[in-house]
Amino acid sequence: MNWLADDALEKSPTAPLVDTPAKKPAEPVKAPAIAWPIDIAELRQMVARGAPLPGNTYGPLRFPSVGPMSCDVMVISDLPDIIATPETTMPLNAALLHRMLGAVGIDVTDCYCTWLATSMPSTAEVPENDLSELAAFMLHQIQLIRPTSLVMLGSAACKALLGQELMQARAELRNVEHDGLNVPTLVTFHPRTLIARPAMKKQAWRDLQMFAQRVLQ
Repeated sequence: MNWLADDALEKSPTAPLVDTPAKKPAEPVKAPAIAWPIDIAELRQMVARGAPLPGNTYGPLRFPSVGPMSCDVMVISDLPDIIATPETTMPLNAALLHRMLGAVGIDVTDCYCTWLATSMPSTAEVPENDLSELAAFMLHQIQLIRPTSLVMLGSAACKALLGQELMQARAELRNVEHDGLNVPTLVTFHPRTLIARPAMKKQAWRDLQMFAQRVLQ
């Protein structure tokens, strides 16, 4: 069974959309505590050993990014709750993301999946005051991966990287521009939001259809 109700799977007409460049996020408010990694392998090692990278000091458990170091689609979340591990206790999020992307022909295992916070904040939310620094470090990862497209999940990631609220940014194809890169970007609801509010799945399906029609074909 698909992740949506049967009536939501009917192909809906998609209005013409205009690519909208992202607003550039604010510059980091402070200099990096240490030199940032020069490749993804080093990044994962630094996260795992607790290096003071942006987003890596909220709690004792660290969650490096997962997936291939070279890929077409890069998935960005706010928290590491889109992977099925005992520590995150969020296997439902991971399973729903797998079905969502699979519905438009994307295998999550072929994607580089990462998150603003590589350690879990006690509040289960990314501190808003840290968004500028977290965005700068995420842009660094985008530069290392150089994907052909981005899938951005949830309001915190959207606000950090696009400078916009989720409901303003979704339903149109966005672009993340950084250091010569211009990456087409889908902004949609985080799986945990769709689990809490199933009625929003139809909107997410329309977002995915638009992305598939505009970027994946």
